[in-house]
Amino acid sequence: MLKQPSLEEAQEALLHRIEPLARETVPLPEAMGRVLAADILAPHDLPSHPLAALDGFALPEKGVKGARFMIKKYLEPGEIPSFTLGPAEAAGVVTGGHIPPGTKEVVRQEAVRVEGEFVVIREETGGKNNIRAAGEDFRAGAEIARHGTRITPGLIAALAAFGIAAVDVHRRPRVLILNLGKEVVPHAGEASPGQVRDSNGPLLAALVKRDGGETVAVATTGATGLAGPEPLLENMLRQADLVITVGGTASGNNDRALRVLRALEARLIFWGVQIKPGSHSGAAEKDNRVVISLSGNPSACAVGYELLAAPVLRKLQGLNPHPIRLPAVCANSFKKTGQRRFLWGYITGNHDGLVVTVLPGQKSSMLQSFVKGNALIDLPAWHPPLEPGARVSVIPLNPLF
Repeated sequence: MLKQPSLEEAQEALLHRIEPLARETVPLPEAMGRVLAADILAPHDLPSHPLAALDGFALPEKGVKGARFMIKKYLEPGEIPSFTLGPAEAAGVVTGGHIPPGTKEVVRQEAVRVEGEFVVIREETGGKNNIRAAGEDFRAGAEIARHGTRITPGLIAALAAFGIAAVDVHRRPRVLILNLGKEVVPHAGEASPGQVRDSNGPLLAALVKRDGGETVAVATTGATGLAGPEPLLENMLRQADLVITVGGTASGNNDRALRVLRALEARLIFWGVQIKPGSHSGAAEKDNRVVISLSGNPSACAVGYELLAAPVLRKLQGLNPHPIRLPAVCANSFKKTGQRRFLWGYITGNHDGLVVTVLPGQKSSMLQSFVKGNALIDLPAWHPPLEPGARVSVIPLNPLF
């Protein structure tokens, strides 16, 4: 077991135990946000035939000013031409419509004058042929998207254009959340004096959903568990790809996370991490399932999730597990220094790049800072106090890729 590792050491110890989950096939309309489990290649050219790029007239040669062409036919949307353009002939075409064989140029309708059965060129095209070539977007056999790509609306549109009705994706990770605090009760119930409503369970469930996972259950052990939390946790491990426990990670008399894991003969991976908040975090492994134990303090719990659990969920889905880091300029000050610190921030953009504001309420026990937070500011150990204009590294918390 690693004791008090750096964040990067803790992440590596977790991630090298994780493999992407098996694949499943889902209908294309349900694939948004899922992660491809196989490469997808273009089954044919797109477009499959040359098409008109605009409404106008297909010509067999470059249309010079004053030239006259006999209109052979006006093609309707979706109509396949049954003829070839001959010399001095033209055909009316529509945007995205097929063009006759023999077409060398499409002249826009605003650049011509129709005189009975003839079209006369008023303006030349300026070198553009206004034809969408076959395979202009994708050539047959070209890569549309690679294994490990998160499916976006744009990718759904591309796959739909090829008539692809279903895709192979990695199964959603199943996550179970267990709060070990004796004083913690479900958030929707009554809290008696001395009890605390569970805010961490709903928080973690929401984060798991954001990151593509499925929360199977959120449970609290409370003070009335007759057999203790061990049987419940052991049952969770049989159902889940990842179990997250909350609370009891410090070393006080009532902190039982370590005790429960040892009772189950789980193999400890690490305990304690050199960050703040979230230093009282740990991880273990039992029957090829990972348990991540997070602090019961809300801010520490959230930071621990972002830095330890979120990378595991990404790797389970075949994604790059490491978070995106971006440079930003700090808009205000923060005076405390010391241990490596992650601050809740709010990032916005301007013409010069990203600007991040350190939010109020940075104590590990407080909720207000991450109600509005959309980024974590990573301050190395013994970083000098932050001042306005300081350049910092930020981790955006809304998935970008």
